[in-house]
Amino acid sequence: MAKIVPFRGLRYSSKRIADLAQVTAPPYDVISPALQEELHQRHEHNIVRLLLGRISPEDTDEDNRYTRAAALLRQWRLDGTLCRDPEPSIYLYDQEYAAEDGQVLTRNGLIALARIEEFSTGLVKPHEKTLSDPKADRLALLKACQANLSPVFSLYSDPCCVLEVLAKKEKDRQPEVEVKDDDGVWHRLWRCTDENLIGKAQALLDNKPLVLADGHHRYEAAIAYRDYMRQLHPDFTGKELFNYVLMCLSNMEDKGMRIFPAHRVVSGLAGFDPAAFLGRLADYFDIESLAFDPRDGEQILALRARLSDLGSCRHTLALYTGDGRIHYLCLRDEGVMDEFFDAKTPKVLRTLDISILHCLLLERLLGIASDDSERLRYIRRIDEALGLVEGQGAQLAFLVNPTRMSEVRDVANAGEKMPQKSTYFYPKILSGMVINPIE
Repeated sequence: MAKIVPFRGLRYSSKRIADLAQVTAPPYDVISPALQEELHQRHEHNIVRLLLGRISPEDTDEDNRYTRAAALLRQWRLDGTLCRDPEPSIYLYDQEYAAEDGQVLTRNGLIALARIEEFSTGLVKPHEKTLSDPKADRLALLKACQANLSPVFSLYSDPCCVLEVLAKKEKDRQPEVEVKDDDGVWHRLWRCTDENLIGKAQALLDNKPLVLADGHHRYEAAIAYRDYMRQLHPDFTGKELFNYVLMCLSNMEDKGMRIFPAHRVVSGLAGFDPAAFLGRLADYFDIESLAFDPRDGEQILALRARLSDLGSCRHTLALYTGDGRIHYLCLRDEGVMDEFFDAKTPKVLRTLDISILHCLLLERLLGIASDDSERLRYIRRIDEALGLVEGQGAQLAFLVNPTRMSEVRDVANAGEKMPQKSTYFYPKILSGMVINPIE
């Protein structure tokens, strides 16, 4: 099953970088253009310069964001900005954060190298669809840098929480890394060389299949890079580092594990008539419309609670069109979803709230594909989604309940994939905590 091994991580030197908050960054795929520029300006050694370098009109095959990232990585290693740990290690990784209800939680993780597996084996299971362009982008960066710059995030199931108990003693000491990110999340990293603990972690995970949570494009790029390197080295043994990928593994039964929703905001619809659209929705949904002020924090809290309450017994979404009313949409008949899938598709995928949103509302009624980046945006915070409609020209905000962990597991176990951005695992794994040089 999941095969993990310790490795000699590459980390920022505390002697060269006094404040790691200045050089770490979120994963590349949640960095907006504005944040990308801010991180570039924040520090000359910020990891974004490797993860997501600037693009120039003068770029060539010999000089581009990937070659510049590779050159910077070499330079930072030579000048001591990045130093490789002396012994193979696994890294215990905690993230302390505030949930949407204000509760302070800690999600436990373990960073190691995981053997790359084909999806067809069922040992590593994706749960979301991917796009070709991001995969090509990450593969180009991987080929240039020959390093995993940030970990893929995966889940395993262990109701007994064995690793959490085993790691508790190791975490009694001061962590090697402790940094607070821009969202107020505390990230703590302990380097562990204890062979006994490493062996127990390997034994536990050896019996566990993994579900990819975040980093689908990076994992598929790692598969392509492994195959590319195997062609260059036909005498490979399987133990070379290109057969492994940097991975953060967390227990889906961890008390600190949460999935946040990813709301959808629509704009650019020519001649859109909100009243006519609500009339079409009435063919499929029972609609409850209530007066609503999107600037009132108490009303936003009530919206979230009402959406959750309705969603506990029926497939429910909320819609805001800027008309001073919030519309709760409760699907009348699950059977309407059958025509979007073949008969073999499991019910859990056909009737996901996100499947209903994408297939029925976005594609059929609005003619918007899930990859239509000009008209469709994915937004984590309800207040931000509402604000885009209220004052920034968007036309619709579809608000959703978070996908359940059981749904993620069941879809992955069935060998199926959810629509893009069906889940928002929070907090995000911080880039710049540890790098895996593929040597």
